Amino acid sequence: MALKNRAHQAEPATPPLPPAVGLPPWLRHGLRTVGHLLFDAVAIAAAYRVAFWARFEWAWLVSRIPLSGEAVAWDKYQGLLYAAVPIWLLLMRSNRVYTASYMGSADRFLQIAKSAALGTLTTLAAAFLYERLAYSRVMLAIVFPIGVVFLSASQTVTLWLDDWLAGLEAARPVLLVGGGPVAAVLKERILARHPGAEVRETPALDDTMGFERLLDSANWYEVIVLRTRDVHERILAAAEACDARGIRFALVPDLLEIRMGEVQMDHHLGLPAYRIKHTSLTRANFLAKRIFDVAFSTALLLASAPLWLLICLLIKLDSPGPILFTQKRYGFKRQVFDAFKFRTMVVDAEKKIESVKDLNDTKGAFFKSKNDPRVTRVGKWLRRFSLDEFPQFLNAFLGDMSVVGPRPLALTTGEVEALERDFGATAKKRMNILPGITGLWQVSGRSDVSSEQRFALDLFYIEHWSLGLDLEIIVKTPAVMIFGKGAY
Repeated sequence: MALKNRAHQAEPATPPLPPAVGLPPWLRHGLRTVGHLLFDAVAIAAAYRVAFWARFEWAWLVSRIPLSGEAVAWDKYQGLLYAAVPIWLLLMRSNRVYTASYMGSADRFLQIAKSAALGTLTTLAAAFLYERLAYSRVMLAIVFPIGVVFLSASQTVTLWLDDWLAGLEAARPVLLVGGGPVAAVLKERILARHPGAEVRETPALDDTMGFERLLDSANWYEVIVLRTRDVHERILAAAEACDARGIRFALVPDLLEIRMGEVQMDHHLGLPAYRIKHTSLTRANFLAKRIFDVAFSTALLLASAPLWLLICLLIKLDSPGPILFTQKRYGFKRQVFDAFKFRTMVVDAEKKIESVKDLNDTKGAFFKSKNDPRVTRVGKWLRRFSLDEFPQFLNAFLGDMSVVGPRPLALTTGEVEALERDFGATAKKRMNILPGITGLWQVSGRSDVSSEQRFALDLFYIEHWSLGLDLEIIVKTPAVMIFGKGAY
């Protein structure tokens, strides 16, 4: 027994990590918070001052909206800042602009606009109730657009400084227990938030003594257990060992590896339980998305009418056949519809697909070839700039498609069968939302993205949908169309 103990003690311990040098994480967080409050307070005050100048001193505006009385001095309005600035900052905080440091740019802009609108309405109401004839309501209303611009700029500056501080941060190491795709995602997210952090991985929990030696080998910030195959006693012992050393302990169930992003905590039973979130949009979200699709499609179809006429003429001059190409596609819940596109191939191209199968440049369910002989001369240019997709805004207007969403799959190309073969029942989730003209994988590399990456990006979009995400994808789409990367 003594020999076994000595042998056990002689095992090489995990080499300790070097002590981190730099800003402590709490200081970075504190500086970011102070930066948000300071720069946003200055932005709000500046918005009121610029609005005052525009209303009372800008000759162009005064000539079009004459003053109802005599011009007043800024001192009379300066007192409003003592109430307006705190109100706006509280609204920014309540809309998670400060707490969600890694919010997407489009979502952040929407929350800023929402906070500015509520702040403007609150100030208008308070000023009217307090002294209804003392303050210019035109001036207070002008604050809104100026405030959105100034707050967006202050947020950009603060987040830029936070990124710079991240490089100076002395981030404590994190231990991931267990592997798999969840470990890769967590590691990527940790390093994105804390570039200097050390992330170590171990395949499984060691026995109590071995795990405690590992904990003592470095100044760990957190231990994250990604798999629950270890016995409960060992997991509880690991949690107690972390608690005794002031180390955070988190447990991610295997369920997340299957449906990551779709699991929510549910307390309605009186006990914590995991609830699987449906990938279909709620009725309210579906209605909001539908209203946006109709408005956006109508505006774009009217604005692009001259371009349509030019494309129709070029197609007719280039090759015989119809201008529009219709193809049966799967839509919401596998409903079949006719998808419209400008014709970019020779007539009867679908019947010739077997002859070009060997030219496929992508792996998996989707067929794409850079040198497809069926593509016409005009069609090559239409595809390069994605102009062949324009008629699908008719589909979006009619309700068969959405502006943003997963691409609709064709009935005759075998894409659906290949997805179900490669990804099993999970592939059916892709049809729990209206298919789209543009999408997340289109702005992430178009045809250069592998079949597996496309499927993962489509699922991410379905599980994390928001109007902000739609707007962000739409904003990125024109640049992708112009540069034509991955289009063929």
